[in-house]
Amino acid sequence: MQGTSEGFKQRLKAFRSSLSARQLDGFLVTAQANVRYLTGFTGSNGLCFVTPAAAFFVTDFRYMEQAAKEVASPFDLLFAHQSLFQPLAEKKLLAPLAKIGFEAAHLSYAQFQKLREWFPETDFVPTEKILEEQAMRKEEAEIALLRQAARMADRALEEVLPLIKPGEKEREIAAELTYRMRLLGSEKDAFEPIVASGIRSALPHGLASDKIIGQKEFVMLDFGAVFQGYTSDMTRTIVVGKASPEMKKMYKTVRDAQGKAVEAARPGMSCHELDQMAREHIRKAGYGQYFLHSLGHGLGLQVHSEPRVGSGSEVVLEENIVITIEPGIYIPEVGGVRIEDDIVIRKDGAERLTHFTRELIEIG
Repeated sequence: MQGTSEGFKQRLKAFRSSLSARQLDGFLVTAQANVRYLTGFTGSNGLCFVTPAAAFFVTDFRYMEQAAKEVASPFDLLFAHQSLFQPLAEKKLLAPLAKIGFEAAHLSYAQFQKLREWFPETDFVPTEKILEEQAMRKEEAEIALLRQAARMADRALEEVLPLIKPGEKEREIAAELTYRMRLLGSEKDAFEPIVASGIRSALPHGLASDKIIGQKEFVMLDFGAVFQGYTSDMTRTIVVGKASPEMKKMYKTVRDAQGKAVEAARPGMSCHELDQMAREHIRKAGYGQYFLHSLGHGLGLQVHSEPRVGSGSEVVLEENIVITIEPGIYIPEVGGVRIEDDIVIRKDGAERLTHFTRELIEIG
Protein backbone atom coordinates (compact mmCIF):
# COMPACT_ATOMS: atom_id res chain seq x y z
CA MET A 1 0.00 0.00 0.00
CA GLN A 2 1.54 3.32 -1.08
CA GLY A 3 -0.07 5.22 1.78
CA THR A 4 -2.66 4.95 4.54
CA SER A 5 -6.15 6.44 4.28
CA GLU A 6 -5.18 9.02 6.88
CA GLY A 7 -1.98 9.68 4.96
CA PHE A 8 -3.89 10.56 1.78
CA LYS A 9 -6.16 12.87 3.76
CA GLN A 10 -3.15 14.66 5.22
CA ARG A 11 -1.62 15.04 1.75
CA LEU A 12 -4.82 16.64 0.48
CA LYS A 13 -5.03 18.92 3.53
CA ALA A 14 -1.44 20.09 3.05
CA PHE A 15 -2.04 20.68 -0.66
CA ARG A 16 -5.11 22.79 0.09
CA SER A 17 -3.03 24.90 2.45
CA SER A 18 -0.62 25.58 -0.41
CA LEU A 19 -3.50 26.65 -2.65
CA SER A 20 -4.85 28.98 0.02
CA ALA A 21 -1.42 30.57 0.46
CA ARG A 22 -1.36 31.27 -3.28
CA GLN A 23 -4.95 32.60 -3.28
CA LEU A 24 -6.09 29.96 -5.78
CA ASP A 25 -9.72 28.91 -6.03
CA GLY A 26 -8.83 25.48 -7.32
CA PHE A 27 -6.13 23.40 -8.94
CA LEU A 28 -5.85 20.93 -11.82
CA VAL A 29 -3.35 18.10 -11.24
CA THR A 30 -2.39 16.41 -14.51
CA ALA A 31 1.08 14.88 -13.89
CA GLN A 32 0.39 11.17 -13.36
CA ALA A 33 2.93 10.82 -10.54
CA ASN A 34 1.23 13.68 -8.68
CA VAL A 35 -2.21 12.23 -9.36
CA ARG A 36 -1.02 8.97 -7.83
CA TYR A 37 0.52 10.78 -4.87
CA LEU A 38 -2.78 12.51 -4.05
CA THR A 39 -5.22 9.69 -4.83
CA GLY A 40 -3.47 6.31 -4.99
CA PHE A 41 -4.59 5.74 -8.59
CA THR A 42 -2.08 3.61 -10.54
CA GLY A 43 -3.59 3.90 -14.02
CA SER A 44 -2.21 5.91 -16.91
CA ASN A 45 -5.05 8.35 -17.59
CA GLY A 46 -6.49 10.60 -14.92
CA LEU A 47 -6.52 14.05 -13.41
CA CYS A 48 -7.54 15.70 -10.15
CA PHE A 49 -9.42 18.91 -9.54
CA VAL A 50 -9.11 20.21 -6.00
CA THR A 51 -10.86 23.18 -4.36
CA PRO A 52 -10.94 24.28 -0.71
CA ALA A 53 -14.17 22.36 -0.21
CA ALA A 54 -14.17 19.51 -2.73
CA ALA A 55 -11.91 17.07 -4.56
CA PHE A 56 -12.63 15.25 -7.82
CA PHE A 57 -10.81 12.50 -9.68
CA VAL A 58 -11.50 12.12 -13.40
CA THR A 59 -10.59 9.17 -15.61
CA ASP A 60 -12.09 7.38 -18.59
CA PHE A 61 -14.47 4.42 -18.50
CA ARG A 62 -11.69 1.85 -18.96
CA TYR A 63 -10.69 2.52 -15.35
CA MET A 64 -14.09 2.53 -13.61
CA GLU A 65 -13.47 -0.59 -11.54
CA GLN A 66 -9.82 0.22 -10.86
CA ALA A 67 -10.58 3.78 -9.76
CA ALA A 68 -13.33 2.58 -7.43
CA LYS A 69 -10.81 0.31 -5.69
CA GLU A 70 -7.79 2.59 -5.64
CA VAL A 71 -8.81 6.22 -5.37
CA ALA A 72 -8.70 7.45 -1.81
CA SER A 73 -11.54 9.19 0.02
CA PRO A 74 -12.66 12.01 -0.11
CA PHE A 75 -12.20 12.23 -3.90
CA ASP A 76 -15.43 12.03 -5.87
CA LEU A 77 -15.13 9.92 -9.03
CA LEU A 78 -16.05 11.30 -12.45
CA PHE A 79 -15.81 9.38 -15.73
CA ALA A 80 -15.28 10.73 -19.24
CA HIS A 81 -16.16 9.31 -22.64
CA GLN A 82 -13.65 11.54 -24.42
CA SER A 83 -11.85 14.56 -22.93
CA LEU A 84 -11.11 14.36 -19.20
CA PHE A 85 -12.12 18.01 -19.03
CA GLN A 86 -15.67 17.25 -20.16
CA PRO A 87 -17.07 16.04 -16.79
CA LEU A 88 -15.67 19.17 -15.14
CA ALA A 89 -17.52 21.32 -17.68
CA GLU A 90 -20.76 19.36 -17.41
CA LYS A 91 -20.81 19.83 -13.65
CA LYS A 92 -19.70 23.49 -13.99
CA LEU A 93 -16.89 22.95 -11.50
CA LEU A 94 -14.58 25.64 -12.91
CA ALA A 95 -16.47 28.86 -12.34
CA PRO A 96 -16.06 31.93 -14.56
CA LEU A 97 -13.35 34.30 -13.27
CA ALA A 98 -12.10 31.67 -10.80
CA LYS A 99 -8.32 31.47 -10.38
CA ILE A 100 -7.35 27.89 -11.16
CA GLY A 101 -3.76 26.72 -10.83
CA PHE A 102 -2.21 24.18 -13.16
CA GLU A 103 1.13 22.40 -13.46
CA ALA A 104 2.99 24.42 -16.07
CA ALA A 105 5.73 21.83 -16.50
CA HIS A 106 3.29 18.99 -17.17
CA LEU A 107 0.36 20.41 -19.12
CA SER A 108 1.04 20.44 -22.85
CA TYR A 109 0.22 23.44 -25.00
CA ALA A 110 -2.47 21.40 -26.79
CA GLN A 111 -4.07 20.49 -23.45
CA PHE A 112 -3.95 24.12 -22.34
CA GLN A 113 -5.69 25.19 -25.53
CA LYS A 114 -8.41 22.62 -24.85
CA LEU A 115 -8.81 23.97 -21.33
CA ARG A 116 -9.33 27.47 -22.73
CA GLU A 117 -11.96 26.13 -25.12
CA TRP A 118 -13.86 24.32 -22.37
CA PHE A 119 -13.54 27.15 -19.84
CA PRO A 120 -13.08 30.44 -21.75
CA GLU A 121 -13.84 32.71 -18.77
CA THR A 122 -11.67 30.95 -16.19
CA ASP A 123 -8.36 32.48 -15.11
CA PHE A 124 -5.71 29.76 -15.39
CA VAL A 125 -2.58 30.37 -13.32
CA PRO A 126 0.68 28.51 -14.11
CA THR A 127 2.55 27.10 -11.11
CA GLU A 128 5.76 25.18 -10.53
CA LYS A 129 6.50 22.23 -8.22
CA ILE A 130 3.80 22.74 -5.58
CA LEU A 131 3.11 19.03 -5.15
CA GLU A 132 6.69 18.01 -5.91
CA GLU A 133 7.97 20.12 -3.01
CA GLN A 134 5.29 18.75 -0.70
CA ALA A 135 6.12 15.16 -1.70
CA MET A 136 9.81 15.63 -0.78
CA ARG A 137 8.96 14.94 2.85
CA LYS A 138 8.15 11.24 3.00
CA GLU A 139 5.77 9.43 5.30
CA GLU A 140 7.16 6.34 7.05
CA ALA A 141 4.89 4.18 4.87
CA GLU A 142 6.55 5.66 1.78
CA ILE A 143 10.03 5.14 3.20
CA ALA A 144 9.19 1.47 3.81
CA LEU A 145 8.34 1.08 0.11
CA LEU A 146 11.52 2.88 -0.96
CA ARG A 147 13.49 0.61 1.35
CA GLN A 148 11.96 -2.46 -0.28
CA ALA A 149 12.78 -1.18 -3.77
CA ALA A 150 16.36 -0.60 -2.62
CA ARG A 151 16.62 -4.15 -1.27
CA MET A 152 15.58 -5.49 -4.67
CA ALA A 153 18.39 -3.56 -6.35
CA ASP A 154 20.93 -4.74 -3.76
CA ARG A 155 19.91 -8.36 -4.19
CA ALA A 156 19.80 -8.20 -7.99
CA LEU A 157 23.40 -6.95 -8.15
CA GLU A 158 24.52 -9.73 -5.81
CA GLU A 159 23.02 -12.25 -8.23
CA VAL A 160 24.32 -10.61 -11.41
CA LEU A 161 27.87 -9.87 -10.24
CA PRO A 162 29.17 -13.43 -11.00
CA LEU A 163 27.92 -13.07 -14.59
CA ILE A 164 30.11 -10.04 -15.34
CA LYS A 165 33.22 -11.22 -17.14
CA PRO A 166 35.21 -10.66 -20.31
CA GLY A 167 33.27 -11.60 -23.41
CA GLU A 168 29.84 -10.67 -22.07
CA LYS A 169 27.92 -7.84 -23.72
CA GLU A 170 26.80 -4.82 -21.74
CA ARG A 171 23.26 -5.34 -23.01
CA GLU A 172 23.23 -8.91 -21.67
CA ILE A 173 24.21 -7.73 -18.18
CA ALA A 174 21.52 -5.03 -18.29
CA ALA A 175 18.93 -7.66 -19.24
CA GLU A 176 20.03 -9.82 -16.32
CA LEU A 177 19.61 -6.92 -13.89
CA THR A 178 16.09 -6.28 -15.19
CA TYR A 179 15.23 -10.00 -15.03
CA ARG A 180 16.54 -10.49 -11.51
CA MET A 181 14.74 -7.41 -10.18
CA ARG A 182 11.50 -8.63 -11.74
CA LEU A 183 11.91 -12.04 -10.08
CA LEU A 184 12.44 -10.24 -6.78
CA GLY A 185 9.13 -8.39 -7.17
CA SER A 186 9.98 -5.19 -9.03
CA GLU A 187 7.10 -3.87 -11.15
CA LYS A 188 9.46 -2.56 -13.83
CA ASP A 189 12.80 -0.85 -14.24
CA ALA A 190 12.92 2.53 -12.50
CA PHE A 191 14.74 3.66 -15.67
CA GLU A 192 16.60 1.94 -18.49
CA PRO A 193 19.64 0.33 -16.85
CA ILE A 194 23.06 1.81 -17.54
CA VAL A 195 25.83 -0.70 -18.13
CA ALA A 196 28.92 1.00 -19.54
CA SER A 197 32.36 -0.59 -19.74
CA GLY A 198 35.84 0.55 -20.71
CA ILE A 199 35.99 4.05 -22.13
CA ARG A 200 32.17 4.04 -22.32
CA SER A 201 32.09 4.23 -18.51
CA ALA A 202 33.12 7.87 -18.94
CA LEU A 203 29.58 8.49 -20.26
CA PRO A 204 27.48 9.39 -17.19
CA HIS A 205 24.34 8.06 -18.90
CA GLY A 206 25.91 5.42 -21.13
CA LEU A 207 23.00 3.07 -21.77
CA ALA A 208 23.91 -0.57 -22.33
CA SER A 209 25.22 -1.35 -25.80
CA ASP A 210 26.48 -4.37 -27.73
CA LYS A 211 30.02 -3.59 -26.59
CA ILE A 212 31.82 -6.65 -25.28
CA ILE A 213 33.32 -6.28 -21.81
CA GLY A 214 37.10 -6.59 -21.85
CA GLN A 215 39.93 -7.00 -19.38
CA LYS A 216 41.22 -4.22 -17.14
CA GLU A 217 38.09 -2.15 -17.63
CA PHE A 218 35.72 -0.27 -15.38
CA VAL A 219 32.12 -1.48 -15.63
CA MET A 220 29.57 1.03 -14.38
CA LEU A 221 26.12 -0.30 -13.45
CA ASP A 222 23.29 2.13 -12.67
CA PHE A 223 19.81 0.67 -12.21
CA GLY A 224 16.74 0.66 -9.98
CA ALA A 225 13.65 -1.28 -9.02
CA VAL A 226 10.04 -0.16 -8.48
CA PHE A 227 7.87 -1.38 -5.60
CA GLN A 228 4.26 -0.18 -5.37
CA GLY A 229 5.26 2.80 -7.47
CA TYR A 230 8.28 3.81 -5.37
CA THR A 231 11.73 3.68 -6.92
CA SER A 232 15.32 2.88 -6.08
CA ASP A 233 18.44 4.12 -7.87
CA MET A 234 21.83 2.56 -7.25
CA THR A 235 25.20 2.73 -9.03
CA ARG A 236 28.27 0.60 -8.51
CA THR A 237 31.47 0.53 -10.54
CA ILE A 238 33.61 -2.60 -10.66
CA VAL A 239 36.84 -3.55 -12.41
CA VAL A 240 37.17 -6.58 -14.64
CA GLY A 241 40.71 -7.79 -14.07
CA LYS A 242 43.24 -5.99 -11.90
CA ALA A 243 42.82 -2.26 -11.40
CA SER A 244 45.73 -0.02 -12.33
CA PRO A 245 47.06 2.46 -9.77
CA GLU A 246 45.19 5.29 -11.54
CA MET A 247 41.95 3.28 -11.52
CA LYS A 248 42.37 2.66 -7.80
CA LYS A 249 42.97 6.35 -7.17
CA MET A 250 39.86 7.34 -9.13
CA TYR A 251 37.76 4.79 -7.30
CA LYS A 252 39.02 5.73 -3.84
CA THR A 253 38.43 9.43 -4.55
CA VAL A 254 34.79 8.80 -5.49
CA ARG A 255 34.20 6.37 -2.63
CA ASP A 256 35.62 8.77 -0.05
CA ALA A 257 33.69 11.74 -1.47
CA GLN A 258 30.48 9.72 -1.34
CA GLY A 259 31.15 8.53 2.20
CA LYS A 260 31.85 12.07 3.42
CA ALA A 261 28.63 13.36 1.89
CA VAL A 262 26.50 10.58 3.38
CA GLU A 263 28.10 11.10 6.77
CA ALA A 264 27.48 14.87 6.63
CA ALA A 265 23.90 14.81 5.35
CA ARG A 266 21.44 15.95 8.02
CA PRO A 267 18.56 18.37 8.60
CA GLY A 268 19.53 22.02 8.26
CA MET A 269 22.19 21.49 5.59
CA SER A 270 21.47 22.97 2.17
CA CYS A 271 21.70 20.82 -0.94
CA HIS A 272 24.31 23.25 -2.26
CA GLU A 273 26.51 22.76 0.81
CA LEU A 274 26.30 18.98 0.55
CA ASP A 275 27.18 19.06 -3.14
CA GLN A 276 30.15 21.34 -2.51
CA MET A 277 31.53 19.08 0.20
CA ALA A 278 31.83 16.12 -2.17
CA ARG A 279 32.90 18.31 -5.09
CA GLU A 280 35.73 19.88 -3.09
CA HIS A 281 37.08 16.47 -2.11
CA ILE A 282 37.17 15.42 -5.77
CA ARG A 283 38.74 18.74 -6.77
CA LYS A 284 41.56 18.39 -4.22
CA ALA A 285 42.35 14.95 -5.63
CA GLY A 286 42.88 16.54 -9.05
CA TYR A 287 39.65 15.42 -10.72
CA GLY A 288 37.45 18.49 -10.29
CA GLN A 289 36.88 19.05 -14.01
CA TYR A 290 35.69 15.46 -14.40
CA PHE A 291 32.76 15.62 -11.93
CA LEU A 292 30.12 16.55 -14.47
CA HIS A 293 26.74 16.49 -12.69
CA SER A 294 24.97 17.28 -9.45
CA LEU A 295 25.67 15.20 -6.37
CA GLY A 296 22.20 13.70 -6.33
CA HIS A 297 18.45 14.10 -6.52
CA GLY A 298 15.25 13.32 -4.69
CA LEU A 299 13.61 9.91 -4.91
CA GLY A 300 10.00 8.81 -4.68
CA LEU A 301 7.24 7.93 -7.14
CA GLN A 302 9.60 9.31 -9.77
CA VAL A 303 13.24 8.33 -9.89
CA HIS A 304 14.28 11.96 -10.40
CA SER A 305 12.28 14.00 -7.92
CA GLU A 306 12.77 17.12 -5.87
CA PRO A 307 15.12 18.27 -4.49
CA ARG A 308 18.06 18.69 -6.82
CA VAL A 309 21.18 18.10 -4.72
CA GLY A 310 23.59 20.30 -6.63
CA SER A 311 25.40 23.59 -6.95
CA GLY A 312 23.11 26.55 -6.39
CA SER A 313 20.25 24.50 -4.91
CA GLU A 314 18.91 26.46 -1.95
CA VAL A 315 16.68 23.64 -0.68
CA VAL A 316 17.46 22.89 2.97
CA LEU A 317 17.35 19.22 3.89
CA GLU A 318 14.66 18.17 6.33
CA GLU A 319 13.89 15.01 8.23
CA ASN A 320 12.41 12.23 6.04
CA ILE A 321 13.56 13.68 2.73
CA VAL A 322 14.95 10.86 0.56
CA ILE A 323 17.82 11.61 -1.82
CA THR A 324 20.58 9.93 -3.76
CA ILE A 325 24.27 10.62 -3.21
CA GLU A 326 26.19 9.86 -6.42
CA PRO A 327 29.52 11.60 -7.04
CA GLY A 328 31.45 10.55 -10.12
CA ILE A 329 34.63 11.02 -12.12
CA TYR A 330 34.44 10.69 -15.92
CA ILE A 331 37.65 10.96 -17.95
CA PRO A 332 37.20 10.74 -21.74
CA GLU A 333 39.10 7.89 -23.43
CA VAL A 334 39.97 6.52 -19.98
CA GLY A 335 36.77 5.61 -18.15
CA GLY A 336 34.55 6.62 -15.27
CA VAL A 337 33.56 5.78 -11.71
CA ARG A 338 30.27 6.52 -9.95
CA ILE A 339 28.99 5.21 -6.61
CA GLU A 340 25.38 5.94 -5.73
CA ASP A 341 23.26 5.18 -2.69
CA ASP A 342 19.75 6.11 -1.60
CA ILE A 343 19.51 7.72 1.82
CA VAL A 344 16.84 9.06 4.16
CA ILE A 345 17.58 12.24 6.09
CA ARG A 346 16.96 11.48 9.75
CA LYS A 347 17.11 13.65 12.85
CA ASP A 348 20.73 12.78 13.63
CA GLY A 349 22.07 11.99 10.16
CA ALA A 350 21.44 9.72 7.20
CA GLU A 351 19.98 6.23 6.93
CA ARG A 352 21.25 4.25 3.95
CA LEU A 353 18.60 2.33 2.01
CA THR A 354 21.06 0.68 -0.39
CA HIS A 355 23.73 -1.48 1.21
CA PHE A 356 25.76 -3.24 -1.48
CA THR A 357 29.48 -2.93 -0.70
CA ARG A 358 31.24 0.25 -1.74
CA GLU A 359 34.69 -1.36 -1.63
CA LEU A 360 36.48 -1.85 -4.95
CA ILE A 361 35.57 -5.16 -6.56
CA GLU A 362 38.05 -6.69 -9.01
CA ILE A 363 36.63 -9.62 -10.96
CA GLY A 364 39.00 -12.23 -12.37
